[in-house]
Amino acid sequence: MDQLLMALSLSVVIPTRNEEDNAPDLVYQLSRVLAGIECEVIFVDDSDDGTPAAIEASAATAGLAVRVVRREGARRRGGLSTAVVEGIKAATGSYVLIMDADLQHPTEMIPLLLARAQEADADIVIASRNVPGGSDAGLGSPSRRAISWGAKWMVKVLFFRTLRRVTDPLSGYFIARRDVLIDASLRPMGFKILLDVLVRAEHQGVEELPLMFAPRAGGASKATLGQGRQFLTHVATLFWARWTDSSVRRRRGVIRSRQ
Repeated sequence: MDQLLMALSLSVVIPTRNEEDNAPDLVYQLSRVLAGIECEVIFVDDSDDGTPAAIEASAATAGLAVRVVRREGARRRGGLSTAVVEGIKAATGSYVLIMDADLQHPTEMIPLLLARAQEADADIVIASRNVPGGSDAGLGSPSRRAISWGAKWMVKVLFFRTLRRVTDPLSGYFIARRDVLIDASLRPMGFKILLDVLVRAEHQGVEELPLMFAPRAGGASKATLGQGRQFLTHVATLFWARWTDSSVRRRRGVIRSRQ
């Protein structure tokens, strides 16, 4: 069993909250696109509905290695991003792929993301809405697209050196080496974990593939005013951490130069 776990090339981590309607379709799609890949699927669930039962019932007939990690009470603090961190810690694959459960992330991209990561020897490959061939049409309203555009440029300006070549630093769909994620001190808030990964992790070689962001299939969007405030808090925390870390390094350099 241990040798099998070590041989896994991919762990798919999916945070879920009240996705009972979408879960059966998602499990079916995953079983189809992951056929032939040594992989596992880890759902980290914060639901108050029948999502876990729907996942387990679908997985029983899908021929797919699926685990459901249930979070209750204080373990849910921090939202979907902390659920992803818990899934990363449970993952055993060489690469970890993060995606949403609302069917806006096309599952057929999973083999493409894995192949690009392996062929390019990249630490991170992002499914980007902002490269040629990509689209953010799934955001729906012009106001949501405008908010997304503004948030993207805000973080690109604040973290220019890190994000200058990344077109979609707020994507929720990406793959990364597990070692890169495990070694990083990830402390995300809300649901924009990629930003935390890009800023905090030590990584080389970030690639992007075009993402056609689909409309939500069912259920309610997790984007709320509270999530917006949490995002701004997260950005401020990251910026402060980066600034203080840079200040410490500068002071250490001055001290060493005087010795």
